[in-house]
Amino acid sequence: MITRNLEEYKLSTTKQAITSFAGLPLLLGMARSLGLERELNALPLKKRERGYSPAESTLTLMGLLQAGGVALDDVSLLRGDEGMLALLGELPAANTLGEYLRRFSRTTVCRLGQVQLRAAAKVIRACKMKAVTLDVDAFFLESQKSDVEMNYEGLWGYNPVAVTCAELKMPMAGLFRPGATSPMANLAGLLRRVMAGLPGIGLRLRSDSAGYQAGVVRVCKESGADFTITVRKDEAVLAAVRAIPRKAWKNYGGGAWESRPTEIAETVHAFGEAEDLPAYRMIVLRWLKEQPELLDKDPYEYHAVMTSYANWAAGLVLQFHRTRQDGSENVNKELSGGFGLSKLPCREMMANAAYFQVALLADTVFVAMKHLALPASWRTLTIKTVRFRLIRLAAVVARRSRYLWLRIPRDYPFREVFEAARWRLLGLSVELAPT
Repeated sequence: MITRNLEEYKLSTTKQAITSFAGLPLLLGMARSLGLERELNALPLKKRERGYSPAESTLTLMGLLQAGGVALDDVSLLRGDEGMLALLGELPAANTLGEYLRRFSRTTVCRLGQVQLRAAAKVIRACKMKAVTLDVDAFFLESQKSDVEMNYEGLWGYNPVAVTCAELKMPMAGLFRPGATSPMANLAGLLRRVMAGLPGIGLRLRSDSAGYQAGVVRVCKESGADFTITVRKDEAVLAAVRAIPRKAWKNYGGGAWESRPTEIAETVHAFGEAEDLPAYRMIVLRWLKEQPELLDKDPYEYHAVMTSYANWAAGLVLQFHRTRQDGSENVNKELSGGFGLSKLPCREMMANAAYFQVALLADTVFVAMKHLALPASWRTLTIKTVRFRLIRLAAVVARRSRYLWLRIPRDYPFREVFEAARWRLLGLSVELAPT
């Protein structure tokens, strides 16, 4: 019986340094390979005569999130881990981490975001990618902090937005915004910064209707990026859609609703307030309303996508655009559920904004390790799975013959994966060194 020894075992202690997080140094090694220690220590934070450096505090926060911590107080588990202390040295306490986050201003949060973007760009180049697809999407974080605002749905919290690399499912950059902020706010500036950080890389953009604005399309045009953007159905758009001739509508078999007959057609549409932008192709789906409205004589519901792809078949454009959900939404779920954003630590907006950027960095380092140090079969795994398999591994830490030894179980099923990742990381600092 699996429960036969539950009442018979005895409890004791040992003087050996044992860690429950033997895989965490792999992630810290990945962060060092990306040059994060140097970049974090260059942040223009107010210097203190005593205490921890910005890199030490940030890397501790990243390790806490990667290990599964959901509150600053959870760092006590790492601080009480004798094996981890033997490997890494003394770690900051929870109140020290809170004070560190509260030292951030709008300027230093922006600089931390630049560190994140440069790290993500290094990963893309290390993976030898010639082109990337950028997905942009906002997600809401409910909170009861004192400075939160209510969004249009009546929920209290924050409304951050993230730009992700769809191919790697990796965050590129993000903005931490108040809850009442419009989903459209600051997108053009964020995308301009991301695209400028990827010179020589082919760019594609996918966005929901928040990206349907002249500023975003202008950034794509200036950067040479192709795009697909869900069209917001304002009066000008609806007028253009209703002007499509009846004979132009064709049956569409690739709709999201198999039981609902859908038709497809095309037209062109331009932003009326942006004379510098050309008219772009607009692909429209329509289907009959389930319950026609009394004051609206139009019997159809519409879904439209604006795109710069002039030569792609309409169905291919829609299929490409729909897979956006597999990129941005899954990354946002990973950030919320896997990297501690479901519970923000501070009452101050800027402190939580810094914490948000640290979570992006923690995820980026994790993605980098999956693609650069772990087997290809691990690249689709979430942080929760890798945490269970690799990060939360028990091991003995011992010092012998002037060396520090990490002794993992002989029959650990992923021992070869662990050892290969360790040796792979030792050479990555050369491969990722700045040119």
